Amino acid sequence: MLAIKCQMPNNSLSRKGRIMVVDDDFDIIYVVRRLLEKWGYGVDTFTNPFYALQKFKENPGRYSLTILDIRMPEMSGIALAAMMQKVKPDMLVLIMTAFEITASELAASLPDIQTEDILRKPFNKTQICTAVKNHLQIA
Repeated sequence: MLAIKCQMPNNSLSRKGRIMVVDDDFDIIYVVRRLLEKWGYGVDTFTNPFYALQKFKENPGRYSLTILDIRMPEMSGIALAAMMQKVKPDMLVLIMTAFEITASELAASLPDIQTEDILRKPFNKTQICTAVKNHLQIA
């Protein structure tokens, strides 16, 4: 088994902020949080998108990246991302989904969405590592 080198450089952790992960599936939250923390990222997880939005609005500068499930019972990840980007227009978003969806389908709600902003479930450690590193290098 190959070891995945995904940690951030030690000197950039505080500068990059934290990652917010929102998914109604506790197992996904648990696995993603453990992986990201193992790699040195600060992570806040939420299973309720309304509570996540409330926490985001309290301190939008705290977060450099949000990883959102597209389908949640209370609110979609698309709606949540759009609300977050109204508060912080440069908020980086990764969308997780087990459903087939293209960037063009998301463009109506999230005009800046790209194919690389979609993380398909089930994903492996390498895929989430690569997606997070790529997004944070943009910032």
